[in-house]
Amino acid sequence: MKVYNCKSFEEMSLLGAELVHAEVEIKPDLLFCAASGSSPTGLYQLMEKRHLDSPDFFEWMNVIKLDEWVGLNEESTFTSEYDIQQKLIKKLDIKEDRYISFAVECEDPELECDRVQDKIAEFAGIDICILGIGINGHIALNEPAAFLQPDCHVAKLHSVTLESGMIEQVGVPLSQGMTLGVGNILASKMVILFVTGKGKKPALDKLLEGKIRTDLPASLLWLHPNAHVIVDRKSMS
Repeated sequence: MKVYNCKSFEEMSLLGAELVHAEVEIKPDLLFCAASGSSPTGLYQLMEKRHLDSPDFFEWMNVIKLDEWVGLNEESTFTSEYDIQQKLIKKLDIKEDRYISFAVECEDPELECDRVQDKIAEFAGIDICILGIGINGHIALNEPAAFLQPDCHVAKLHSVTLESGMIEQVGVPLSQGMTLGVGNILASKMVILFVTGKGKKPALDKLLEGKIRTDLPASLLWLHPNAHVIVDRKSMS
């Protein structure tokens, strides 16, 4: 694991963009796993800038959505789908045939997870996986637990996640989410974990202890041969 201590959110985002753009130059049709939320927003803005400067740069890139809440409708602006569409898919003009997504409204979330897992297999895995870290150390919706799931699955949301400010704003009681598993993440050729926000410091401190533990899912990234943890130190002060 490589850990980068950046002076600002902008510096953190720029470093992430440099890593992503270098990989796209090598493999234009790679599979890019996009996380929702505020942590990767700066990266996506820089990717949009690159697209505007070079409209064909992301012409072949494929995108897969990291996770999705269970229980929201397609009109909700709190879905991961809405976030990813607004910040990345529409900005880069990613066509439908190059985008894999957990459906927001599906009759059977378990079957939907199986479908997404099969899609990952068709691509022989993910090339770049973008992550944020939860205040309890979760990655995607892989929550602290006695054991973790390797593949796409329906996850039970942890009490700490449910008590977060964002969940309270949704207005709909949530208890589950569809998510890539830790096996999908660890099988990715490159992982970029953005850490920003004062509330993330306790989880970061535990991560940097270097101990692998299932009650801190992010710690499994120590097992990855090409994991980059990029920290916005200014936000922690």
